[in-house]
Amino acid sequence: MTKKSEMDREILDEAYRRGYDYCARMACAPGAFAAVMDTLGYEDDPVLNDVWKATIGLTGGTGSMTIGTCGAMAGAAMAISYSFGFTKEELDDPEKMLNVASVVAEVGKEMQDKYGHIQCQEVQFHHWGKSYRFTNPEAMQEFMSLSADESFRAACQEVTGDLARWTVKKILEHNLHFSKRKQK
Repeated sequence: MTKKSEMDREILDEAYRRGYDYCARMACAPGAFAAVMDTLGYEDDPVLNDVWKATIGLTGGTGSMTIGTCGAMAGAAMAISYSFGFTKEELDDPEKMLNVASVVAEVGKEMQDKYGHIQCQEVQFHHWGKSYRFTNPEAMQEFMSLSADESFRAACQEVTGDLARWTVKKILEHNLHFSKRKQK
């Protein structure tokens, strides 16, 4: 293995670990977004810390309803979109917008291949054979009591870790200049 591929693997493994750990502390959408940005060297960036605030409502399939896109996928999409630096002034450039969307779709395809879907409730069905709509207090209570089991809780953390890894990989492939990470 070359030095570069060793470093790439190290960076991608770090992204996975951060995503896995952050999901337990922050939830899926903010965890995925923060894991990607922190891995790429933006840990103390005040602008990105403000952008991070916009991820909270995307948790649990948007508004914890589970019927929308998996929060980790939504956080990943935000990170990829941000890395392209697309501005309002560039709205008349559909090619650039399609380029951003195609990279997000590449990550979505990886998620579909591994977890069967990008929708929160479908990913839950993949893991547990049922879905927990977090806006339902009884469902949330059941989910929380089952979450005491490490293997149950680890499912969402694994998804978030994978999305962080895949997203960092895509950003480094398409927008290497975006990384502020010090190269060894």
